[in-house]
Formats: sequence, structure tokens, C-alpha cells
Amino acid sequence: MPAPTLTLGLIALAVGPVFAAAAVPADASDHWAFRKPLAPTPPDVRDAAWPRTPIDRFVLARLEAEGRAPSPEADRTSLLRRLSLDLIGLPPTPEEIDAFVADDGPEAWERQIDRLLASPHYGERWARHWLDAARYADSDGFEKDKQRRVVFYRDWVINAFNRDLPYDAFIVEQIAGDLLPGATQDQRVATGFLRNSMINEEGGVHPEQFRMEAMFDRMDAIGKGILGLTIQCAQCHDHKYDPISQEDYYRMFAFLNNSHEGSISVYTAAQEAERARLLQAIADLEAELKSATLDWRERLAAWEESVAADQPEWTVVRDLVLDDNSAGGQKFLPQADGSWLAQSYAPTKSDTHFEATAPPLDRLTAVRIELLPHPDLPRGGPGRSVKGTGALTEFRMAIGKTRPADLAF
Repeated sequence: MPAPTLTLGLIALAVGPVFAAAAVPADASDHWAFRKPLAPTPPDVRDAAWPRTPIDRFVLARLEAEGRAPSPEADRTSLLRRLSLDLIGLPPTPEEIDAFVADDGPEAWERQIDRLLASPHYGERWARHWLDAARYADSDGFEKDKQRRVVFYRDWVINAFNRDLPYDAFIVEQIAGDLLPGATQDQRVATGFLRNSMINEEGGVHPEQFRMEAMFDRMDAIGKGILGLTIQCAQCHDHKYDPISQEDYYRMFAFLNNSHEGSISVYTAAQEAERARLLQAIADLEAELKSATLDWRERLAAWEESVAADQPEWTVVRDLVLDDNSAGGQKFLPQADGSWLAQSYAPTKSDTHFEATAPPLDRLTAVRIELLPHPDLPRGGPGRSVKGTGALTEFRMAIGKTRPADLAF
């Protein structure tokens, strides 16, 4: 079975309470880190004609104090090169330089700024800073460092910059976009902000341990990237410098911890159009069949009633014992309904052994294996491939001769 690739996921949490500090001291607003900065008075300068902004006066005052003069203004080619590298990260083309040099209009500079801000490269240039804060990477990290499929989140961030998405929406959609009313695919994809932690799928790792490692990393990403605080100190004790208690930390932690880890299905525009076409074709066929057989509900109910008393009685085999040496490094977590959830490392080929005491049966005529969906599996499962599929190539059952009541799977 292919190893799982955890991609974009849904994080279930309330939007408002995440930022509500429940146990912050009453005087927290007076903490030095949260005091509103006051604009200082720009100093007086001798060359009052040179400054164009208040900041220029601070620069010029220091230059005059050192007995120095400002550098001469750069030529138009250098100015455009600096502007272009700053806004889109690419140098201007010769044609763009020629056009700017030839433009002697009073708003020539503003036109260049507007042109560069409208470029798709603007989002590519500036999204990199946020992607660093979000821990974005194209591979999982750790020993196997497998490729991960998270380019939809990367493109969402780039497009958010290019369409000038307001900052409040930018943050809300990344923390709880899936919980917004009528959430779009883009808003669900935005929650990839919380899914960029390193993933360890080495053989023998404990899934819960590294799920917790990812949780702490998400907390750190929210603290540094959104709150502007290093909140991880409060993971172990009350923060020594910032007004964040350990209780505050784990109250916010609880919101993030109320989620599943599985990936979601996302589509390109072309794929979405084809998917819509296929779903509509299926709906049309169903409507055609129903209209041709107007009494289909009654006939279906009669069929269900006719076979209800003729079904085999299946008994779930519980209390299975796993032979860990046969698991090939993967983990199997028992579930309340008697099923087992495969987690962590997934070898491409393994021969896993379970042993169980058979329930009291008069006779054994068949064995059935069910592959079940689960929200922690990619696309809901039932398999662990990136498409949520899997394969079982062989199933063998041995009945012990010395203990007829024991079944070995």
C-alpha cells in the first residue's frame, strides 16, 4: 500500500475565541510589548529642501551631524531596477527601462509602481515571506523527506497577495476557512497554513507523538506568524516575559487539537469543470431512470423487505492481537467499533498477522473484510494513497488444529 501523503487538511476551531486571552493579567495592555508606539518629532535639519518624508529628516540629521551630504539621486535606470527588484524580485527588461526613461510625464514613477503591483510576480515575490512563517515546504522532512502535495496552498497565498485580500480575511481563512458559511474550495485550501509541519513516517515511529509535535509547531506558527509572539515558552511554564500563562497556551491548543489529520480533495479549474460535467451527467441519468419507473420507491422498499430476513448474521471479531514484528513498521490503532486504523509508515509490501479468539459460533461459513473510510486518512480513505485508495492483494486465514476455537488472520 502506498505511503500516505498528508496534504491540505481541515482544522475545526472557532474563529473568535482563538485570540481571546482568558487568563491574561489585568495590566497586560500596559505590557511594554503592547504599548502603542508614539511618533517622535522629526529633528530639524539645515537643508530643509532635501527631505521628502519625515524619515528623510532623521537620515539627513545624522548625515549633517557627521559632516556628510546625501548621495546624489540615482538615474532612472537604477531607480527602476531597484523598484522592480523590490516589488517583484526580477530586474526590468530593456524595453521596460526604455519606456520609463522616455516617459517624462509627472506620474511616470507612479505608473511604474502600478504596473509592478499588477504583475503576478508581485504575489510570488512577497508571498515567500509568509510561506516561511507558515513553514511551507514541498517535502515532509525527517528521514524519508517524501514529496508533499501542498502547491494549492502556496498558490492560494500568492493569489491572496495579488488580489489584495484584506488582512483580516487573510488570517481568518487560514485558521478556520473551512468553518465559514458556504466555504469555497479556496477557503478550505487556506487552512493549509496549519498543515505545513514536518511529518515523520519512519518505520517504528509513534503516530501520536509526532501528531503532538505537529500541534506544537502549529502553535508556534500562530504565535510568531500571527500574534508576533514567541509563545512556545508557555508550553512548559508561564511565559517569563510576555503576559501568556501556560493555561492560556493550552486553552488555545485545545481549539487546534479538535480536528482530524486527513487531507481533502482539491481541483484545478479544468478538473472542477469536468467534475461538474460528470456529476450533472450522473444526475441526469438518475432522473431519467426515476421518471421511467415512477414507482421506484415502492419497488425498492418491497425488495429491501423481501431480503431482510434472508441475510447472513455477521459477527465482528474483536480483541485481535497484532504481531508487531509483521507490521513492517506501520502502526495499527484499535477503534471503538472493532476496526483498526493503519497509521504512520506504510510499506509498499507487508504481510501483517493478527490473531483472535473466535466468538461463540455454531459454524463458520464465510469471512468478510471491510475497508472503512476515516477522516484521518487522505481524502477520507479507505486507503492511504494520496487519492485515498489502497489495495489488498491476499487474505489468508488459518484455523488452529489444537485450539479449534482460535482463528489466526
